[in-house]
Amino acid sequence: MPIEPIYILYGVIFVTVLLLVEGVYYLFIHSMQVNRRTNRRLSMLNSGMESREVLGLLRRQPVRETQGLGGLVHPVDYLEGLISHAGMSVTPLRVVFIMLVVAFFALMGFQVAYATGRLPHLLSPLYYQVGLSVLLGVLLPIYYFSSKAKERRKKFAEQLPDALDLIVRSLRAGHPINAALGLVCKEMRDPIGTEFGIAVDEMTYGLDLTEALENLNQRIQVEDFNYVVMSISIQHETGGNLAAVLAGLARVIRARARMFLKVRSLSSEGRMSALVLCALPFVVGFVIFTGNPDYYTKFADDPLFLPILAGAVFNMVVGIYMIYRMVNFRV
Repeated sequence: MPIEPIYILYGVIFVTVLLLVEGVYYLFIHSMQVNRRTNRRLSMLNSGMESREVLGLLRRQPVRETQGLGGLVHPVDYLEGLISHAGMSVTPLRVVFIMLVVAFFALMGFQVAYATGRLPHLLSPLYYQVGLSVLLGVLLPIYYFSSKAKERRKKFAEQLPDALDLIVRSLRAGHPINAALGLVCKEMRDPIGTEFGIAVDEMTYGLDLTEALENLNQRIQVEDFNYVVMSISIQHETGGNLAAVLAGLARVIRARARMFLKVRSLSSEGRMSALVLCALPFVVGFVIFTGNPDYYTKFADDPLFLPILAGAVFNMVVGIYMIYRMVNFRV
C-alpha cells in the first residue's frame, strides 16, 4: 500500500521541528549554561581533558590553509573565527544546519503569506522567495554570533580593570608576570579568565610572552587591552616598575568607563528619540500592509514603483546613518 504524500510531508515537518528544537537548545540554552560557569577552560580541564586539547578547542584554529586564496577567507574559517569571538562551543557544521533550518522556515513563511494573498506580487516567483530565505538563513545566525561577540568584548572590557588589579597585587607580592597572568585565569570569570588561560597555555607550549599577548589581543579586539599589551611588552624588553604602570592603566580605564557611562546617560533621551524615529516607518508600513495588503500590492506592477521604493529606502538608510552619528559619541 503506497504512502500518501501528505503523510510524508507531515513526517518531514516533524523531523525538521525536532532538529530545530535540538539546534536551538545547543545554540542558546547549552551555551548559556556554559557561560554561567566560572571559567570554561577550568571546567574543561576538570572534566579530564588534557591542556593541549583544551587549548586547541578554545583557540579554534582554522581547519585548513588559506594562503592560496589571496584576500578571501574560507567560509569554514570565517565561521570558526565568528564562533571563537562569540565564545561559544558550537561547531561550524551545526551552524550551517541552523542556517538551513532558518532558511526552511523562512521559505515556509513566504509560502503561507503567498497562499493567503499577503505576499507582494513582486515576490510571487519561487526563486525570489528561495533567494530571500537563503539570505535570511545566512544573515540571522551571523548577526546573532556578531552580537554575542560584541557583548563578550564589552564584558572583557568591564573585567579588565579588576584583572589588572589582580596582576598588580600578584606582582607586588613578588610573583613573576607569568604567575600573575595564571592567577587571572584561575580567579576571574569568563571571558577574561578563559582568554588569559589560553595565553598562559600558549606560553607553556613555547610562545613568548609578547606573542601570547598579541594573540590574545587579536582574538578579543578590545581597544583598552592594546595599552596593556604595549606596557607589558616594553617592560619585558627594557625593565621597569610594571606594577605601577598597570595600576595607572587600571585607573585610567575605570575613569574612561565612567566618562563613557556619563555620556550615555546624558544622551539617552536623544538615542531613544532616534530609535523611535528609525523604527516608526517600518512599524507603520507593517501595520498598513497587515491590515490592507492591497494598499501596496496594487501598485507593484507600476513601472515607477521600484524606483520610488529604492529612493525611499536609500533616503531612510541615509537618515538612519545621520541620526546614528548624531547620537553616538566616541569617548
